[in-house]
Amino acid sequence: MNTASIDEAMEKYLQERMVKGRDAARERFLANAYLKHGGDEVLVFLLKVGGLARHYIRHLRLMENSIRWPELTWFSIMAAVGAYGYGLMAQDESWMLGAVLLAGTLVHAWSLIRMITRKTREIDLRIALYGEIIQIVEKELSCII
Repeated sequence: MNTASIDEAMEKYLQERMVKGRDAARERFLANAYLKHGGDEVLVFLLKVGGLARHYIRHLRLMENSIRWPELTWFSIMAAVGAYGYGLMAQDESWMLGAVLLAGTLVHAWSLIRMITRKTREIDLRIALYGEIIQIVEKELSCII
């Protein structure tokens, strides 16, 4: 049993959970597990799903801090261009150029904030859904064992 089938089952659960809700996704996940992995393989499959879900949660918690190098670099460059634009606005002959630079910097800053917020929401949602998978696996393992 490879991790591709486990990843596939987990991704199907996530997609089904988004569309049809928790109970339908749970039923489909377990039905898929029992149909594809009969007998003793179900126990091994569920143990591996739980372990991989825990691994993904640990990995996503590290990624939860959305301000990493690309975003930090982008923010630093925006701050420098914004400061330069503000300095240009102080001079009469280059006031318009400074206003355009400062306005562009504000637009890009808003875009960066939206991107970081969206990425953080997606990561938090995935962590919660992987937690649901762990709960399903633990409940099913307690019934099997």
